[in-house]
Formats: sequence, C-alpha cells, structure tokens
Amino acid sequence: MRPADGERLSPVPGRSARRAARLRGSSGRWPAVHVSCLRSPSGAPGPVAVVLEPANSAQIAPIIVEACCLTPREQQITQCVARGLSTADIATELHLSAHTVRHRLKAIFTKFGITSRGELVAKLFAEHYGPLMHAPDADVEHVHT
Repeated sequence: MRPADGERLSPVPGRSARRAARLRGSSGRWPAVHVSCLRSPSGAPGPVAVVLEPANSAQIAPIIVEACCLTPREQQITQCVARGLSTADIATELHLSAHTVRHRLKAIFTKFGITSRGELVAKLFAEHYGPLMHAPDADVEHVHT
C-alpha cells in the first residue's frame, strides 16, 4: 500500500507507534531496527515503515552493561566513568566514600575482564567499531593536513 500523491503518512497515535531493536550480526556489527506503523491524514492505518541503520554507542552500551550483570550501583559508577569523572567526583555524586567507589570499580573490572577505566570505556564505546574498521570492504578516508 502506497500513499496517494501528496498524502502524508505519520505514526498512528494512541499506540506504541515505534519499536526499536538492536542485534549483533555475524559480522560483529550492530544494526538497529526501527519499526513504525503509519497512518494517513484520515486516520486510517497505513503501511509499516522499517528502518535499518548502524546502532550507535549509546544504543549498544546498555546491552554490554546488561550482559555483564552489573548491579544498579555498578551501572551508575560505570556511567560516571564513561562521563570521565574521577573517583572523588563519583564518590561525591553518588554519596559514597572513595574507598567504596574503588572497591566497586574492581568488581566492575572483574566482570568485564579488564583492568582499567580506559579499557572499560573501550568495551562500552569502541570495541563494537573494530569489525567495521578492520573489515576488508571498509571505506577508508585518508586525510592529509
């Protein structure tokens, strides 16, 4: 079903009009799938729109955190580390002692199998781009300054 000339389609109101999913392909890439049920100006249900696009870091990081079974407090600390906060800043923001933050960081590092904040940030935001950067068909742009 296609819209008539000049007819605009929009999400159906009163329904959960948009759904999204993220999944990891066999290539190691993370596509995001967005689905919306559309309607015509008269309100009649229309076609379903499906959009496939690369998932961004903000969409993937929660999946990675969930896969490591972090506690809610560990998730908060991980978010603070991702924002670049120091141990003292995390302690202040979350009303914890610096000792408790360090202890929780050790538990987070163990769950991720890492040993530093930099590795944690890489796990959350960079590793899923590795397959893209190293793929044989990856687009390479050389910038000369």
